[in-house]
Amino acid sequence: MDRQKRDHTADLVAPEHIRNLGVHPNRIQKQDGRFVGQFSGYTLASHYQPIISLTHQRTVGYEALMRPYLNGEAESPLALFGRCRSSAQISHLDRISRALHLMNFRLIESKQGWLFLNIRGEEIRQSNMDASSIRKTLADFGFAPEQIVLEILEDAVHDEMLLAEFVQEFRNAGFLVAIDDFGTGQSNFDRIWKINPNIVKLDRSMIRNAYQQPRARRIFPRLVSLLRETESLVLIEGVENLDEALITMDTEADMVQGFFFARPSLNGSERADLPVYINKLHTEYTQTQRKGRRAFHSQLVTFESMMTACADLIRLDHSFEESSKMLLEQPGCRRIFLLNEDGYQISRTIAPSHTEVDTRYHPLKKAQGANWARRKYFQRAMESPNRVYISRPYLALPDASIDVTFSMAFNQNNTTCVLCCDVDSRYIDAAGNLLQQGQMISPPTS
Repeated sequence: MDRQKRDHTADLVAPEHIRNLGVHPNRIQKQDGRFVGQFSGYTLASHYQPIISLTHQRTVGYEALMRPYLNGEAESPLALFGRCRSSAQISHLDRISRALHLMNFRLIESKQGWLFLNIRGEEIRQSNMDASSIRKTLADFGFAPEQIVLEILEDAVHDEMLLAEFVQEFRNAGFLVAIDDFGTGQSNFDRIWKINPNIVKLDRSMIRNAYQQPRARRIFPRLVSLLRETESLVLIEGVENLDEALITMDTEADMVQGFFFARPSLNGSERADLPVYINKLHTEYTQTQRKGRRAFHSQLVTFESMMTACADLIRLDHSFEESSKMLLEQPGCRRIFLLNEDGYQISRTIAPSHTEVDTRYHPLKKAQGANWARRKYFQRAMESPNRVYISRPYLALPDASIDVTFSMAFNQNNTTCVLCCDVDSRYIDAAGNLLQQGQMISPPTS
């Protein structure tokens, strides 16, 4: 359908179709080939921001955003909602916005993919549970349910059962449901499990924290993976610079959104060179990973040889302290200890002389006789004797530091021992992103 025909069709929108969206027809007008809304002296326009799949290297959807103007000057949407004096006014403004978004999106040429429509918490109520009626209304505007993603700010809905019922009702009707701004307010995994959305959108603050804080950077990829294990797709929003984009590349996130890729616009325009742009991002990410991986594997090889040498000396009946000297001098080494085949610590813990002691955790300091059988580094070492295993970063005792543990099971005088060495994770994986899972370092023995 060409543009002229589409505009003609748009001009013929039946007033009852607009009323079915909960909006009086006189609140919607046609100006310069687009629809605008009127609310309390403000003129409302629709903007659309592309949502990108880095894997597919293209736009897969658009978030519809309301833009208010007062006397021709742009105003903040949040400020306008804040000026509403009642929940009824908020719902009215929300409905005018969605009507505009649906009507204007039809006018945009060649827009494929999902249309994300925001729904205020005030709209999540029993009287709005009729998904079949909404299906019919959308059909009047040429939309199928599977084209629409209903985006809910779940923190604004205090009745969890009502929210879960709403999500299930519209999922069953063929719509997709997204939970917005995960990571703020009352957001938690318990609510995600109960609500069961199709998509979880991570709040802008999460990618910003991952960029600014090493601890958040380390956890971020695992958070995304855990959300995907709840059977929800993950969308990272608020990506504004190259560093943040590279962090998203290091996760399993399904989609991204932000000024770095495309700003909101009347037509949802994306960069003309978007596939090339994303391909360059993939290339830079690969090069960064390759450089980091070389340094990473160099450290692994060093600790593997040190662990093997230490075990060999113990086999030859050298004292544990003497056998551990070279390993103890390796940068990043925090402590070395020895376990028996049942996971009990049979040696004292040896630490470098320069190690700072955090006295707050002194009740956990004495470890001889402790049982570490629940730790993966013990289990994996026992499964593959004479091979060096490295754990993923974790909170290690006795000083609650983020470490990795190298472990190796070996035989001494017909007794199985497990040599363990805790190392500051920053010395092994400076970027905090290469070692998300534990792994064997040594090749299997023939």
